[in-house]
Amino acid sequence: MVLNFNGNDFELLKQKGISLEEILRQISVFKNGIEPIKIVEPATIQNGAIKVLSQKDIESYIKLFDTFRSKRVLYKFTPASGAATRMFKKLYAFAQSDNLAPIDTEIKKFFDNIEKFAFYEDLQQACEQKFGKSIEQLIKKSRYKDILSVLLDDGLKYGHKPKALIKFHKYQDGARTAMEEHLVEAFGYSVGKDGNLELHFTVSPEHQEQFESLAQQLKNKYSFKNYGINFTFSVQKPSTDTIAVDKNNQPFRKEDGNLLFRPGGHGSLIYNLNNIDADIFFVKNIDNVAPDRLKQDTETYFNALAGMLIALKNKIDAYNEILAVGAEEKDLNDIFRFIEEVLNIKPKLELKTVASKIDFAKKILNRPLRIAGMVKNTGEPGGGPFLVDYGDYISPQIVESSQVDLSNPQYAGIFKASTHFNPVFMVLSVRDFKGNKYNLLDFVDEKASFIAVKSYKGKEIKALERPGLWNGAMAFWNTVFVEVPLTVFNPVKTVCDLLKPNHQ
Repeated sequence: MVLNFNGNDFELLKQKGISLEEILRQISVFKNGIEPIKIVEPATIQNGAIKVLSQKDIESYIKLFDTFRSKRVLYKFTPASGAATRMFKKLYAFAQSDNLAPIDTEIKKFFDNIEKFAFYEDLQQACEQKFGKSIEQLIKKSRYKDILSVLLDDGLKYGHKPKALIKFHKYQDGARTAMEEHLVEAFGYSVGKDGNLELHFTVSPEHQEQFESLAQQLKNKYSFKNYGINFTFSVQKPSTDTIAVDKNNQPFRKEDGNLLFRPGGHGSLIYNLNNIDADIFFVKNIDNVAPDRLKQDTETYFNALAGMLIALKNKIDAYNEILAVGAEEKDLNDIFRFIEEVLNIKPKLELKTVASKIDFAKKILNRPLRIAGMVKNTGEPGGGPFLVDYGDYISPQIVESSQVDLSNPQYAGIFKASTHFNPVFMVLSVRDFKGNKYNLLDFVDEKASFIAVKSYKGKEIKALERPGLWNGAMAFWNTVFVEVPLTVFNPVKTVCDLLKPNHQ
């Protein structure tokens, strides 16, 4: 395969901070394909790969976390760069159709319940300002599309905003955006060293100014809390963009002759996470928030998982201290019991000598640690907890369907048998036993990328997505799965999800 790069290409790579070697690696991935991940079995409560916390466990872990929180830098890390376009997909389809009145069930549901949305008052005001009529008057005249134009494009511009800036819930003192709900929720578990509450949102460059403006308003609104409320933001680095290719795996060029690059997906956010200096992270998606009356379980379980993280981290640090100076057979028996029974990592190598056992234990224990909450599977699309064959060992991992060869009946059966689902409810520890921060990029499985077929101005292209943030990008972390209640999972994928009881 002949690759012809010119001076403009090299200048573009320099601007983005991408090496030619990285481009060649990406093109090689397109050419050779991606080997599906080898799942061995689902992680379940029955096989011990998903822990269930008793009430006593929960209370004990919360107490432990309370004794440590003031000594730790805690961050709430929220991926929030996605636009809300997909949230309003059906509304856009109706607005662009020839239909004068709603036919689709979801469109009818939207208009029949329009006064229940938290953004209703803003929409009412915008409609009156533009048309001199109320929403009710416009609906009586079948002017549904005028209402949608104000909601999505001309007035509130919700179709162009990120989910974080959309009003999700109503309260007596006003409505709250998803971003504000994340702040209020974080008061319950993420106040750390020096009474600081650190909230980090990953954003798109075009939205950052709006995020910063809202952040200042929220700091003023909640100043009575007497915490140090700090908002920080980051964008996906241009260096994490990936090159697009045509069907022959040749770099795709736009009409101006320049190479086409695409964002590398949410897996690129491992770079953002890596740039934050913290002890513990709480990770949750921007669209997964609940009103105050349903926040308690989220707060309780995040506190408990953080305590569990500290307990395991203390144990791992102690083992790493022993391994650093040399371990005896008795120590190694205890360490391997922990690796296999607590971390659920099963060695596949024949470890016959003390030296080989020490080397393996060092490799396994000297890694970032995460506690990942899992909810019972309710048929939601997305990833789940599995035990994965990594060659030298079998280890717990969050796996997406796109990573598995579902045409193979064996793997399809294993994937279908999963009992739990990944709601993205994680607590992370990113320091080694000496207190040094890990370079998280060292623990990414680059082979866990994903090739997608897309189109660019009517032409078919292939795009490469980087290993997902909570699967391939954290492939070589130590992961402990814990069952959490379904009440911590309240996603808003479409606008009508806001009409569900848990959002009203």
